[in-house]
Amino acid sequence: MVLNRGIGNDDNGGDPAPHRKQHINDTLLPAPGRMLLELPFTMADLARLRFLVTRRAEDTGLCDPRLSDFVLAVHEVASNAVVHGGGKGRFQLAYTGHGLRCVITDSGPGMIRQRPCESATLPEGEEAEDGRGLWLAQALTDHFEVTVNEDGTTVTLVMLLS
Repeated sequence: MVLNRGIGNDDNGGDPAPHRKQHINDTLLPAPGRMLLELPFTMADLARLRFLVTRRAEDTGLCDPRLSDFVLAVHEVASNAVVHGGGKGRFQLAYTGHGLRCVITDSGPGMIRQRPCESATLPEGEEAEDGRGLWLAQALTDHFEVTVNEDGTTVTLVMLLS
C-alpha cells in the first residue's frame, strides 16, 4: 500500500508541492554508498535514535520545520514498531540525492487494519486511540508506504530536501 502525503498548508489541495512530485520516485531508493545509519532498536534506544536521525538529517541539509517533521514522523513509526511489533525494530536511513529515505521494520504480527491512515482527517471513534502515529507520519512526510507480510511490518518514509 502506498499512501502519499495528503495533508498540508499549501495551495495544492493538500498534495505535496508539484515540484516535489518529480523527485519522489528518485528518492525511493538510496544512492549507492549513501547509507547514513543502520541499526536495531528497542524502546530504550528511541531517544538516541531521534538524536542520530536529527544529526544525520541536518548533515544532509534538511532544515526546520521539515527537519522537525521528519524526526517526529520517524519517532512515531519507530515507537509503533516497538509497541506493536514485538518490542524491537530495525532502522535504516539513507541519503538519496534528493532527500532522505527511512525504512523501519519489525517482526510483529502485523497490523489489524490493513489500510491505516487512508483519510486526510484525524482518526475518530474507535480509531482515535490507535492510528494517530501512522496518520501523523503520513501527514508529515512526502511519501509514506506500509508493507505488511508474515515477517512483520515495514514502513518507508521519504522526506525531500526541498
